[in-house]
Amino acid sequence: MNMTSDVTSRRRGPDSPIGRIAIGLFAAFLLVSVAVAPASQAGPETVWEPLLARLAADGVDRAEVAALFAAPGVAFDPAIMTKKVDSMVKNRFEPVTVTRRTLEKSGYRRFLDPWTISKAGRYMAENRAIFASAEKAYGVPAEVVAAILLVETKLGSYLGDREAFGVLASMALCSDFELVRGRLRNLKNSPERTAFAAQAALNKGNWAYAEFKALLAYAAAKKVSPLSIPGSIYGAIGICQFMPTNALKFGVDADNDGVIDLFSEADAIHSVANYLRGHGWRQGQSEDERRAAIYSYNHSNLYVMAVLAVADKLAAKRPAS
Repeated sequence: MNMTSDVTSRRRGPDSPIGRIAIGLFAAFLLVSVAVAPASQAGPETVWEPLLARLAADGVDRAEVAALFAAPGVAFDPAIMTKKVDSMVKNRFEPVTVTRRTLEKSGYRRFLDPWTISKAGRYMAENRAIFASAEKAYGVPAEVVAAILLVETKLGSYLGDREAFGVLASMALCSDFELVRGRLRNLKNSPERTAFAAQAALNKGNWAYAEFKALLAYAAAKKVSPLSIPGSIYGAIGICQFMPTNALKFGVDADNDGVIDLFSEADAIHSVANYLRGHGWRQGQSEDERRAAIYSYNHSNLYVMAVLAVADKLAAKRPAS
């Protein structure tokens, strides 16, 4: 484009009739390009305006949040909500017969190999005092907490490769169905599917909006920029992979430093135990009740099976007291 413009100006000159036409057409092209540019490439005020207005109406400082949205690397990504809604539509209208799967035939099997179990055992030994105090305070066995941390983040070695800020903001913005409609692959020109997808986007967008506000509150309490907090594809944070609303509700300042830091062992371990107790974990409970508490952490029966299997292996290695 630059080479062509340069040649045109040298051959005909900007003041010639042909030159003026060329310039006019080029200007029109630029205007059209801006008009049809995808939302993810427009300026931050344009892209995020509906979200900024909503936050301001809820009492969030607009200027401060707008400055965050204008930071390098923060971009609207509709693919996150698109993937979620497409999956929901498929599951709703194209259900498949679910065969009973075992841990040995699932991705969770990697957490059961002897090397990984030994690594988790060493992690527990290194943080023995923290696990013991959490077990005493909340009544949740240390092995169950360690198993969750292993399955969630490999004991803190993998905390997600996205910024929770951009993930949750993008999903919140996508409560506007028109931002994802054209990207969905499973609508198939069906009014029923489209109506379901629109409602799903609205519900998930409102959920993400609440999580986004909680992320801002969590970051403020921690006195860090929300842009500095890594997260999962749907915005879970910390060694324990809490959603921000759970960080505010169940997060524990176990080391008494005045900050709930889910990226520190002490706070994360106590927070997991506190979460499970808050979701029904009790001494002397039935197996079904125990499974239900873990299921609340991740709505997957295979997940529950994996956590309990890892916990059993770790318990077998616990030194006799």
